[in-house]
Amino acid sequence: MKKALYLTVIAFCISLCANAQDIVNLRMDRQQMGLRGNVASMDEDILLRKDYFREDWPERKWFVKDLRSVLREDNGRIVTFNPAGRMLTITYTHQGKLGKTTRCTYAANGLLASFVGEGYKVEAKYNGNNADINVFAETKDYNPSVDLAKADLNTTPYTNSYPFDLKCRQELTDDGLVLTSSYYYVDSLPAKVCEYKYNNNNMLVSEKVTDYSSGEKSVSTVKYTYDNRGFLTKKTVHGKAADETYTYENNEQGDCTKMTIERAYGTVVYTFEYVYDEQQNWTVRLQFQDGVFDNAALRTLTYHKDVKPAAAKPEKKAKSTAKDKKSEKASKPAESKAKKKDATAADKQAAKEAKARQKEEMNAQKARAKEAEKNMTKEERKAAEAERKAVEKAEKERIAAENKAAKEKAAAEKKALKERQAAEKRAEKERQAAEKQAEKERKAAEKAAKKSK
Repeated sequence: MKKALYLTVIAFCISLCANAQDIVNLRMDRQQMGLRGNVASMDEDILLRKDYFREDWPERKWFVKDLRSVLREDNGRIVTFNPAGRMLTITYTHQGKLGKTTRCTYAANGLLASFVGEGYKVEAKYNGNNADINVFAETKDYNPSVDLAKADLNTTPYTNSYPFDLKCRQELTDDGLVLTSSYYYVDSLPAKVCEYKYNNNNMLVSEKVTDYSSGEKSVSTVKYTYDNRGFLTKKTVHGKAADETYTYENNEQGDCTKMTIERAYGTVVYTFEYVYDEQQNWTVRLQFQDGVFDNAALRTLTYHKDVKPAAAKPEKKAKSTAKDKKSEKASKPAESKAKKKDATAADKQAAKEAKARQKEEMNAQKARAKEAEKNMTKEERKAAEAERKAVEKAEKERIAAENKAAKEKAAAEKKALKERQAAEKRAEKERQAAEKQAEKERKAAEKAAKKSK
């Protein structure tokens, strides 16, 4: 049971943080997943080959649009985030069907407080830079009258219980990074010890894992190398099994485009191709093993609505003389009016399309949240409602603050415009008075000149 739990939890954590060998990940947010922008939800599916898959398929120009028709959906997940970037829920999927929904709660320091996953449950408490974590294994409890040898366990009702399985003590940095993780079984015997070191940019550079789970002590080490952009370029694994070296090549977004795995018995090369959205998050990832298509991953991303301050009213132009108006009208070519009209129409159309996309994304997000809520317990629904209200309150306060700032800005601009117009009016009066005075002096001079003749 312990070994199965290790595999389940480690597999999940690797999907969140590719570097960590730790069982429990206390930082669960957008940044951990390499997402950019204010992501609200991510629906990710892994697609595998169908029997009639053709090797030349990726060469066809329309392949990205037809992924779902030529591949079959395998496993996936739907992840939601609050505006602060913390993960709220994960709903696991298999071949398009929704599975169990996991809900995260957080402590005052922003790190994980509780998490219910597939096959386990985690609870964490903090005391300064120390974390005490309990890991509970999920057990399916069937009615005693059920004959488990004959019953169809896929349809037989059961309840879940979580008996205690592992205890973990973690030592953290002030930033919440893990320095050491020590795991113990129920009988207090050691299970595993993980030790981590970081560089000045808080990036993991080495880890040492001492494992007792097999009954014998085994030690493995991992070293990480980064380029000057902070992207991982090399990982070297040394342990009881054969040593491994991973070499990475990355694109401008920091996503791996080539991964070479060198082992004593051979080398494997994985290459990746991506399609990105406007926020530079990938929505399609194609994976090839030694040049042959292996699988595809699809993502549907929605973003929290960013409310922009209301645009200030256009400034009123100062009054012009009839001569100025005539000159201005003559200087404007007819084509500039046509361009302005086209640009306005294009802006309106773009705004309309953006609004429609936003509405569609919000509806999809609500539908996923509603579907995920069906699998929640009463306590989880209550916690979800409290979290939703807190997020809505924070969003309202942010919008109110931005609206207030926009009003103040508009008022300041209006005042500045008034003052400028008043200054221009005074300057115009002074100019006219000066011209009048100059004209008067000129006439007086001409009169004096005539008299002298």
